[in-house]
Amino acid sequence: MTVTGLGNLAVKVGDLDAAVQFYERAGATVGDRGPWHGGERADVYLGPVLITLFTRALYEDTVSLPDDCFLHLAMFTDDVDAELAGHRVIWGPGEVEGSFGRRKIAFVEAPGDMRLELMEQLAEPPGAGSAPEEPPWK
Repeated sequence: MTVTGLGNLAVKVGDLDAAVQFYERAGATVGDRGPWHGGERADVYLGPVLITLFTRALYEDTVSLPDDCFLHLAMFTDDVDAELAGHRVIWGPGEVEGSFGRRKIAFVEAPGDMRLELMEQLAEPPGAGSAPEEPPWK
């Protein structure tokens, strides 16, 4: 598997307001909160780590999940389709769009009863220049 970067850690929470308040008290910066494919999401920047909180996972119709749990590790790759060979795909590939731009993504099973998200950046966020934006913790 060719990983070009870490995207985020994804966590499902039953109460997004309470989770956001918890991370804010811990010193996190919270952003990009809003509706997301039948649920809600918020990005939590805690030091150099990006944790994305979801109330509903994209693959929830395929995998039984409790209300609160670790969902997946998201990783960037240059070619999602090529990376799917030899893996059991549980969702995708499909395209998603948001403040992060447009991405092709897929979720595969991984040991430890978890999933990996493979992401390929198809289009940069609107207004993004050639230099990457500084993360909020810098």
